[in-house]
Amino acid sequence: MLKAIIFDMDGVLVDSMSDHAEAVQHIFDEIGVEMDKQDIFEREGERTVDIMRFLLEKGSEDASGFDIPDIVERYIAEFNRIAEFRVFEGMKECLLYLKDKFDLAVVSGSDRPIVQDIIRSEYPGIFRGLVTADDVQRGKPEPDPYLKAIEMLGISSHEAIVIENAPMGVEAAKRAGLCCVAVPTYLDPGKFHQADIVIEDHKRLIEFLLGLEHSYNCNHSAKS
Repeated sequence: MLKAIIFDMDGVLVDSMSDHAEAVQHIFDEIGVEMDKQDIFEREGERTVDIMRFLLEKGSEDASGFDIPDIVERYIAEFNRIAEFRVFEGMKECLLYLKDKFDLAVVSGSDRPIVQDIIRSEYPGIFRGLVTADDVQRGKPEPDPYLKAIEMLGISSHEAIVIENAPMGVEAAKRAGLCCVAVPTYLDPGKFHQADIVIEDHKRLIEFLLGLEHSYNCNHSAKS
């Protein structure tokens, strides 16, 4: 029996990844380290600290000389300065309908201040639980964030479905034993081979979500 729907945030609930990439670019320009914005999209879902560490190791000869927590704090401040929270059309109305049928939660690789600000601003009173990068020691693609979410909701893995838009998030959900629907917001659909279902865009995702019933069985759904 389907009891809960768990959502990634960036790229699923809000169209924010370009702002994340731009904020990181600004900070890396300040510290004099080259980076490729595509890496941000490829590694979306990981904890910010892990993404920063990867980028520093890739873009500098010696990453040990950088204060990563300080860089993360500067990035958060810059993101908050430049970000424009663009909610995907129809998602808020969809979730307002779903919250009376299912328990809803968010699992995000972003830091708690960013997640809380976005959810309180754009989706107030909708989600029963939030899991952020600050709540786990191991972020996506490890299963820990999703395992924490189902524990928080008091359900079993077969009683929830995950909506993701990043390969690392899909991997985390599957390693936690969860059914996972992917919407390829920023990447080629071919990168989501681990997902149970791939839905081409948010319009069709909303149609899928509004059609969900408690009897939904992921194992009976063919990949698209």
